Formats: sequence, C-alpha cells, structure tokens
Amino acid sequence: MSLRTQILLSILGITFFAQSVFGFLAYRQITESRGDQLTIFLQYLSREVAERLTLPGDRYVTDIYLEELRQRFSTPESILIVQKNNKIEYIAGNNQNHIAEISDQMEAYTDSDKHGLIKMNGIEYYWAVSRLPDNNYQLIMLEPAGNEEATIASTLRLRLIIFGAIILWAAVWISLLLSSKISRQLDEKNEQLKHLALHDNLTGLPNRTLLSDRLGQTLLQSQRNNQPFALFLMDLDRFKEVNDTLGHQFGDELLKRFSSRLQKSIRNEDSIARLGGDEFAILLPQTNLEGAKTCVERILHSMEDPFCINDISTESKASVGIVLYPDHGDNTDILMQYADIAMYQAKKLQSGYAIYSPEQNTHSIRRLRLMNDLRDAVDQNKISVSYQPIISNSQHKIISVEALARWQHHELGNITPDEFIPMAEQMGIIRTLTLQVFEQALKDCQHWAQQNHHPGININISTYCLQDLSFPEKITSIIKNYNFDASLIELEITESALMHDLNRVSRILEQLNTIGLKLAIDDFGTGFSSLNYLKKLPVDTLKIDKTFILDMCSKPSDKAIVKTIIELGHNLNCKVIAEGVENSTTLNKLALLNVDIMQGFFYSKPLPASGLGSFLAEYNNQGTSD
Repeated sequence: MSLRTQILLSILGITFFAQSVFGFLAYRQITESRGDQLTIFLQYLSREVAERLTLPGDRYVTDIYLEELRQRFSTPESILIVQKNNKIEYIAGNNQNHIAEISDQMEAYTDSDKHGLIKMNGIEYYWAVSRLPDNNYQLIMLEPAGNEEATIASTLRLRLIIFGAIILWAAVWISLLLSSKISRQLDEKNEQLKHLALHDNLTGLPNRTLLSDRLGQTLLQSQRNNQPFALFLMDLDRFKEVNDTLGHQFGDELLKRFSSRLQKSIRNEDSIARLGGDEFAILLPQTNLEGAKTCVERILHSMEDPFCINDISTESKASVGIVLYPDHGDNTDILMQYADIAMYQAKKLQSGYAIYSPEQNTHSIRRLRLMNDLRDAVDQNKISVSYQPIISNSQHKIISVEALARWQHHELGNITPDEFIPMAEQMGIIRTLTLQVFEQALKDCQHWAQQNHHPGININISTYCLQDLSFPEKITSIIKNYNFDASLIELEITESALMHDLNRVSRILEQLNTIGLKLAIDDFGTGFSSLNYLKKLPVDTLKIDKTFILDMCSKPSDKAIVKTIIELGHNLNCKVIAEGVENSTTLNKLALLNVDIMQGFFYSKPLPASGLGSFLAEYNNQGTSD
C-alpha cells in the first residue's frame, strides 16, 4: 500500500469518527434546544398564570383558565399542568385520564431538571418546567415528540451531509497535500541516502561502488565503439605520516584540498573517485596513451604548490599508476589490479607516475608480500640491529658505532635496508621501527659497558620521524629508561630529509639538541640547500656521501669536492666523517686532507651486537699497542 493511500485512509477514518461525534453532539443540541425553547415559553407563560390565576381558588375556574392558556399558547396535543409541592393540582389537555401516570413520571425528575423527554402510554413527550412566583407551585408543559423526531432527523441528516461533505473535501485535499509533502521529503531523503551510499562523505567525490559502476559502463561502451580509455590509481606520498603527526583534522582538510585540485585538472566527462584513505582513482573515457600522459602531467603540476592549512605549509606529492584499455586488460578487476601495480612502481621510482608493464608484476607481487611480512616483523620486533665501527683519524680508535637495521626474511633471506626502509616509510611504520632500533642500540650499549667499552652510537633518523612533534619526548623517555648519556648519541639525517619542511624539522631538532643529542648530516653533498640548513640547524658533524669517497682516487673532481666539504666543515666547527673507506689508498688521501673520522669496509663490515664487543676490544687494544 502506497504512502498516499495510507494517509488518505487514515484521514478518512478520522473524518468518519469526527462526523459520528458531530452527529451525536448535534442530536443532543437539537433535543436540548427544543427543551430550552419550552422552558423559555413556560417562563413567559408563568407570568400570565401569576397575573391572572389565583391559587388556590375555584377549581372549575382554574381549569377553564388553564385550558384557555393551553389553547392560546400551545398545540391541541399538549398538556399544561400546575403542580404544588410535586403534586398535581390542575391539569389542562386531552390526556387528563393519564394524570396518575403523568404524576408518576414527573416524580422521577428532581427539582434541578428544567426539561427532558418522557414516554407515556407509548407516546414520547417533551416536558419543561418553570417555577411560579409562589415557590410551592410549578408550571409544567408537555408536548408530543412524534413530529419533532422527524424534524430532528431531517435537520440532523442535512447537517451531517453538509458537514460530512465539507470534512471529506477538506480531508482529501489535506491528505493529498500532506502526502505530497511527505513523499517529497522522503524522495529527498532517499536521494540523500543514495548519494551517501555512492559518494565519499568527506570530499563529496564518488566512492568505490560508483566508480566500479562507471568503470563497467565505460568498458561496455568502449567495447561497442572500439574506443580506448585510461584508468589512474593514485595516492598521496607521506600522507599517513602527515595525518599521524598533524592530526586527522589536518589530514581531512588536506584530502579535501587535494581532491579540489584534482577536479580542476580533468575534463568534465572524466570521473574522480576516492577509494579510501588517501587513495583516489580517475577514469578517463575515450583517452589514449598521449591523452593519459597529458592529464597526469597536469595533475602532478597542480600538486607542486604547497598546501597551507592552519598556517602550516606542507608539500604533498602524488604517485600515479596508469593502465589503458584494451592495451593492458579487458575487464575491470584486471585493470584495477594493474593500475595498483603501476602506482607502486611510481612510488618506488619516485617518478610521479608509471604506466603499467607486464615486467612490473613479479616485482609487485614480491613487494606486496614483503610489505605484509614487514609489518608483522615490526609488530613482533624481529628487525635486528648491526653495528659498523666509526674510527677517529687522529686517535686511531673506535669512538662510535653506527646502528643499522637488518631484516632476515624467513623465506627470502636477507632484505637490504634500501628495499625495506622505503616500504616502512610508505606504510607509516618507520617511526615504530626507528624507536625499536634506538632502544635496541641503547640496550646493546649497556651490555658493552659491562665489558668496559663505551662507544658513542650513531642512529639514522627518517624524515617522517622529524614530522612527529612527539618524537623528542619518546626519545627522551628511552634515554631515561636506560640511563644513557645523551651526549654519546648522534642522529644522522639526510639532506633530502631536511628539504621537506625545514622550519618544522628545525624545531624538532632544536628540542633534540636541548636534550643533549648531536646532529650529523648524512650523505652530505647530494642536496641543494646545504648552506641554508647549516646556518639554521645545530649541526655537529658532516658525513660525506660515500659516492664521492669511492671515486676520489680516480676522479679529481670528487677529490676536490671531498676537500671542499672537509674545509667547509672545519670552518663551521663541525667534524667531518668520510664513509665508504674501502682501501688503504683512500684512507691515506683522506688522512692528508685532515678528515676527522672514517668509516667503511676497510675497517669492518656491520657486525651483530654479539660480535662487536670482541672487535672493540681487539681494535682498541691494537691501537694502544701501536
């Protein structure tokens, strides 16, 4: 049953009920009105009786006078009675032989009753009573109700018909108007619910369900018309870190602004969808490879300007995977899968976008597996730590060790940091991993201290850690827990990490420096803003990138760069570390250039904690004997 029918039936039911109540009340009103009329008439008649009737008097004269009054003021069938102390004294009318019955009937009513309806000898009478000036006497008049019943019925019927028609007409219109309004509101609500079911609540973009439907329709249309189309799958780089560091409200606003830029970068016939989190998809009907490249370049160009939210400026790049129909697949599931593979390839190469190729499949399957296993390894704290000695050029002693994360996969064997560290950054677990390495390094230092070895510790810090305002507090907690001298800890940060948001990074590094930790710039010479951050940051050490060290013996330009960095560092009161020392020739040239500290395979490969203790004892004892 439709909503309108239900409302109409409900209002009609209420209408019939109201009409029934009205009929009953109208009947009561008409009958009571007749009694009221008799009462008013008797009040007038009582004045005539009081003026012209002497009570008590001659009964014969009284009867004649009452009869004249009855004939003068009433109908032939009416009865006029004078009653004293509720006993009939005089009566006029054609029913005098029913005096006893009338008397019995009237005794049933109290003095408070003024009119009513009684039945005598099978005939119904209206009666009304009016007290005479002498309170002992009452004047009562009775009129047959037979003719009145027909009048009442006719009047009542007419009233009911008119009233019912008015109510029915009003009810129908009210029901139609009401049902129309409710139906319209329900339609609007259903549209809203439908929109919510098919669109993302945050950005207002279509969601995965609507994208799947549009992708299926585009596929069918392309198959019929033999036309190509492109599908992009993209996500924001570093979004999880930004979201965790700056808060979900900041992340939500970033997603809304990102989606706004996307919408301005595509055609009207293209479709954007938010699949969840920071993952988006773009469907480009009737688009070939060249059109897809043009669109993705336009999108990446729109992301070059930083996003400024709540006075905080942050860069947010995107990685885009591209697939084409029919070149890469002929069904929606395959196209989505291949677009996902291409997106991870773009993220790995940091190329902005990548077009799917079959060669990516093997790597992607391995990558997806490693990412899943890496999360388990970090959750279960299965990432081990190895240490590579750092040697003082002047003292020829191990003054520190660099802590390096190592992952031994249960099936694939050793996974290099160059492979799993970027995965940890992408997955948003790099901070947890960094804190695990930090804590393990301090625990191993405690163990070496028991063996009377007290090397400093160098720990690599990801750029994502430097976006976390709570990072200094967590580091401080670990240091206090192991009662470790903070001045023996040096944090190594790459130049590329400093280039993301120097102002924010500098605040966090200042806090770490206040704790007592030292700062080393790793891979120095590979960035583009060295002098700028050297001026702003509390830098203690410059670590020359090993690519310059490895080739300094064969390339004069590399040697000149190494010499320049050493002199720059000394002029800035910074120590200089040369990493990548693998032979004595390189060692001797670095010594002549007055480098402060050296590190490399010439001294030792990274060693597990258990093997480092004996190496420390052997090397330092050797240096002492020399």
